[in-house]
Amino acid sequence: MHEHTKRICDFLTEIQLPFRFHEVEENTFLPGLKTVMGTLYIDNEKLLYPGDILHEAGHIAVCEPIFRDQLHEDVYKNGLKNGREKQAMQGEEMAAIAWSIAAIQYIGLPLEVVLHKDGYKGASNSFVSAFKEGKGFGYPLLNAWDMTCPEQGFPKMQKWIRELRWINELS
Repeated sequence: MHEHTKRICDFLTEIQLPFRFHEVEENTFLPGLKTVMGTLYIDNEKLLYPGDILHEAGHIAVCEPIFRDQLHEDVYKNGLKNGREKQAMQGEEMAAIAWSIAAIQYIGLPLEVVLHKDGYKGASNSFVSAFKEGKGFGYPLLNAWDMTCPEQGFPKMQKWIRELRWINELS
């Protein structure tokens, strides 16, 4: 196991985010990673970038709590099938990126582990610059969900798993 993978998985254990090492047979958006009913499956043989673990874990961590157990495979397509709003999921996508930035800094690894050159459709360098200059995105949602530290603000977190609900019951 790659040292970065070990440190990231130790972090996931610390914050009690559900994951397991499991073979991922099909091709997935991020090789070696798949979300199954709210649990992150990690296939060490197929994983290309350890930082991708944090991006996928971020989706689980920032998801509207009532929908977390429904996160499955293509989170966006399945969310639409389950009646989730596009805007909410797009917001969670941005928040998941910000969450992964806070997490990699907490773990003590460089931003480039998460924002690697082969990710984010070629925008990773501009994302690295933005977050290093304090001009990133997604963290206002982390603030709104009471996840960031009130005294220090982003990237310091007080909660790693979203508890604040905006939706209290399924229709």
